[in-house]
Amino acid sequence: MEPGDLIVQRSKDGWAALKILAIDPGSDGTATAHCLMYESVPSKPTVESLQQTPVLAWHAPINAGSLSQGWERIGNGPLSDDELVGFVAYLKLTNFPRYVIFTGQDSKEIVRKANQHYKRAYALGDQGKRTEAIAEYSQAIELFPLFYEAIDNRAFTYMELGKIREALRDFEQSLQVNPNGVAAFFSKGECLMKLGDFKVAEAVFQEGQSRFPEQRAMFTKFLERVRAMQISG
Repeated sequence: MEPGDLIVQRSKDGWAALKILAIDPGSDGTATAHCLMYESVPSKPTVESLQQTPVLAWHAPINAGSLSQGWERIGNGPLSDDELVGFVAYLKLTNFPRYVIFTGQDSKEIVRKANQHYKRAYALGDQGKRTEAIAEYSQAIELFPLFYEAIDNRAFTYMELGKIREALRDFEQSLQVNPNGVAAFFSKGECLMKLGDFKVAEAVFQEGQSRFPEQRAMFTKFLERVRAMQISG
C-alpha cells in the first residue's frame, strides 16, 4: 500500500472506495493510512469512474491494518492539490512542522506574517476597534495555528464584546495548543460561569487550585463565588 493507491470494497450499500494520501508508521508497530473517501456507488468502481465520483470525506485517518483484508487495489494515480486539501488541513492543525515541509513553505516567513497581523490586532484593540482586531487575530491564527497568544487575545476580545461562547471556544482551542496556559484555563472557567454552567465552572476552578498552585488564591476566590451562585440560584 502506498500513496496514490485506489482501493475498493463491497459494502451493504454498494461499493466503498478510498484513495491513500499518506501512510504514517506508528510507534507501537501500527500504521495510519490517511485516506480520501468517496461516496458509495452501486457498481464496482474503476480508476476512471472514481474521477467522477463525489468525495464523501477529504481526509479520514484509518488503521492501515484494517485495510489489508477485504479491500482490493484497482490502481494508483497521482495526488492532486485538490485531493490533498483535507490532509494538508489536518497537518496544519496537528503537525505544523510537517505541514511546513509538506507544503514547501518557509516557517520563519509564516511566523513573521502572523506576528504582523498580531501586532495590528493589538493596536486595533487599544483603539477600541474590537471587530477589526478579531479579524487580524484570526488571520494570525490561520497562518500559524500554534499561536496561542493570538488565540487568547482573540478570546479576550470576544469577552469584551459579550460573545462568551466564542471566547470559550477559543480558550479551549488555546489549551489544546498550550495545556499549561493558566490565563486560558482560568478564563475558560469564567466563561462557563457567565454562561450559567456552574457545575462545570466549579470543576475547572477546583482543578485549577492544584494544577496552578502559584495562582491558587485566584482559583479559590472564584470557586467560592461559583458555589455561592449555585446556592443562591
